[in-house]
Amino acid sequence: MPASDTRAAMNAPITLTELEERLAAPGGAELRASLSLRMDALEAAARAQLERGLAPAAFQNAQALVDAARAAREVLAASDLPSQSTASAPAAPLPFNSLPR
Repeated sequence: MPASDTRAAMNAPITLTELEERLAAPGGAELRASLSLRMDALEAAARAQLERGLAPAAFQNAQALVDAARAAREVLAASDLPSQSTASAPAAPLPFNSLPR
């Protein structure tokens, strides 16, 4: 790859997923809270099924749902970035450490 192509790729804007954009937009905190509550309810329903007893295949599906809901909540919590509605000033740029040549 030519150096000019490499520089262009490095300077290209970071593409966010639709969810990341919505979480960073005004109302993002409310969306994050709403999604977390939905994941809580989903996990609770799957756990209730597990406690009632399920056939092996259904048990695996319910356990996967519990794990997925928990992981989704962790991702939502980790991405708790200030939304535009709560941010009063632009975020500071990330530090840049140039590499020696």
